[in-house]
Amino acid sequence: MNNIGGLLLAAGLSTRMGESKPLLEWNGKSLIEFHIDVLNSLKIKPTIVLGFCSETIIQKIRNYDVDIIVNSNYKNGKTSSIIKGLDAISKDDDILLMSIDQPRPKYILEKLIKNHFQSGKEITIPKFILEDGSLRGGHPIILSKKILDEMYKFISSEKTIKDFILSKNSINEVIFEDPIIKLDLNNKQDYFEGQKLFVKSTENDKE
Repeated sequence: MNNIGGLLLAAGLSTRMGESKPLLEWNGKSLIEFHIDVLNSLKIKPTIVLGFCSETIIQKIRNYDVDIIVNSNYKNGKTSSIIKGLDAISKDDDILLMSIDQPRPKYILEKLIKNHFQSGKEITIPKFILEDGSLRGGHPIILSKKILDEMYKFISSEKTIKDFILSKNSINEVIFEDPIIKLDLNNKQDYFEGQKLFVKSTENDKE
């Protein structure tokens, strides 16, 4: 497998969830520990951007193989955490960009990474097939090291990463039938439904 870095965004306020998302229980451990274990199993040492409840989370993951960055401006939104992460992470590798509220089984990440390097494209995005046959974008995404500086300048000018992706043509779409691709843990309902979806996804992977 080609070299790839992992940037995990875990700094948000978790306002709609009502409690710290990184510390939610997920698959028998905390959500942030789940992410770290999956990434480490792929030989990826993630750079984790923390903000809200950072001291508690740091204590939780202090024995893990990670690099920790604290974004003191986390209330300014996700873009500020991406910028903070890009300041710290190596630009010598492509980057798997993940958010704490978007947990994925290992097989999803393996397929994305493999397809990304096979494609030679600048950006890889997973897509989910809806019932009407149309495609819906999912997460996580992978960014080529060739465009990291360009993206940094773009989002530093108060533009979003979504706008940056829309401005690019070199995009690799990886199609999945597993709805886990679009899972986003915004609130408690998402959390409880997401746990069921995750169990089903991992069962399907074993078949």
